[in-house]
Amino acid sequence: MKPFRIAVCQLRAHGIEAAEENLQAILEALDDAGDAGAQLTVLPECSYPAYYLRGRDAWEREGVRDYFEFLSLLSHAAERHGYWLAAGVARATDSGELRNSAMLFGPDGEPRGHYDKSFLWHFDADWFTPGDSFPVWDMGFAKVGALICADGRMPEIARSLALGGAEVILDLTAWVSSGRDPLALTNPQVEYFMPVRAMENGAWIAAADKWGEEAGSIVYAGRSCVIDPSGEVAAIAPSEGSTVLICDLEPRTVELVPRRPHLYSRLAEDTAVLPIAPLMAEPLQPEHLNRRVTVVPSPAESFDAAAIAERYRDLRAQTTDMVVFGGVDGPEGWQVGLPELEAVVKEVGGAMVVAVATTSCDAGQSAVLITPERTFEHVATHGRGIQLGETESPVVETPFGNVALLCGDEGLVPEVARSLMLAGADVIAWPAFQEQPLQGSIVRTRADENRVFVAAAWPGGAMVAAPAGAPLAVTPAGSQAAMTAPVSLAASRSKDMAPGTNVVLNRQPQAYGPLTRPAK
Repeated sequence: MKPFRIAVCQLRAHGIEAAEENLQAILEALDDAGDAGAQLTVLPECSYPAYYLRGRDAWEREGVRDYFEFLSLLSHAAERHGYWLAAGVARATDSGELRNSAMLFGPDGEPRGHYDKSFLWHFDADWFTPGDSFPVWDMGFAKVGALICADGRMPEIARSLALGGAEVILDLTAWVSSGRDPLALTNPQVEYFMPVRAMENGAWIAAADKWGEEAGSIVYAGRSCVIDPSGEVAAIAPSEGSTVLICDLEPRTVELVPRRPHLYSRLAEDTAVLPIAPLMAEPLQPEHLNRRVTVVPSPAESFDAAAIAERYRDLRAQTTDMVVFGGVDGPEGWQVGLPELEAVVKEVGGAMVVAVATTSCDAGQSAVLITPERTFEHVATHGRGIQLGETESPVVETPFGNVALLCGDEGLVPEVARSLMLAGADVIAWPAFQEQPLQGSIVRTRADENRVFVAAAWPGGAMVAAPAGAPLAVTPAGSQAAMTAPVSLAASRSKDMAPGTNVVLNRQPQAYGPLTRPAK
């Protein structure tokens, strides 16, 4: 990658009945981007003729320009200004289908390809056909891929682009929002999804959004932004107002936790054979739905079985069903303390999660789930400078749902939690050994993208996140307080993000084969 300038165009939303006004705003933004010296310009999702199409005959509506005439206008703008252009368009195909597409034009104005939205959102499916391929284009100054709006909620899509060599991921988006203050609108994708996507893939992300209202029922968040490969926001637009956000991108090297593709085979398996498939159809008994999970920040001292047992006994008296303790250091042979922990769990019931990192020449990290009936140990399969395990966490059936473990850096690799959800996990317990710069955002992303509860604890903090990503319980900064939150199978078994938009059923496993192949 070489340094280059990008222009992210934030446009006011227009309904399809105002297509011509919309077009003139697009053309003005494209000229502004050229005047600013952009080498790559990005327009939002379905910039034209509109996002809410009301039917498949969008290009036949009165006041809508001819499809090929519109493409010609885009081509001429790219050629006139000599930049690459990624434009969100309701793409008309030769077969008569519509695709929600990112259409790419080179600096010579020639079409260079397209990307079709894979994870269709809500009424998208009423008129669009999903795509199932993830192209990456070499623009000379950078290798660039694109995704569209809700695609950012699916970890497989950004990861596929990164594996294809993308150094920059464009997000042509239409982030929806709500709120009393138009200047404070936001969206989960700008809050935590896209920073985490940048961080976990070590790629720049540039998102172009709309602002304002469309069709009397859709409010957009604005907040077009550029995020660096560490997940830090480099530039961001307000939630209201048309603007062309200019940002100079440069090479950044971020150390990623190494992937281990041989452990991800479940990602490419047919949905019907996954353990999660029958669970989503199981009837639930209301009296079994609501339980409580507690998270406890890592103590300053190393592994102390007696202190953990005492804390656990006290928290069980507060009617919690599972306690997740943050990861701690410990000596070789720390497992000699397990009988004391097992004894207290057998005595007072519930479930306990602890994790220990050893620092000898055979350094490793292990998490343990203790129930009254059995103890399950999981050795971390991902990390840096440690001995790695070769088996993913078990998914353990408990009275409050199926529980799985993330240990240490496993939480930074989206394929690990994804595989556990597909294996049927309702609650993922994540004891970590250090706080990451985006720790809270990572916890919320892992919960939201998989529609599971994530109970995470680390040195200095802890959080329980709901399946929709909301933080249910958060330890105050500087506190060692245990925090408790309710968990409900009704929430973790429902995998819908929106009507007709399901994180299991709307995946494209036939396209995820590259995620499971060893690196060349």
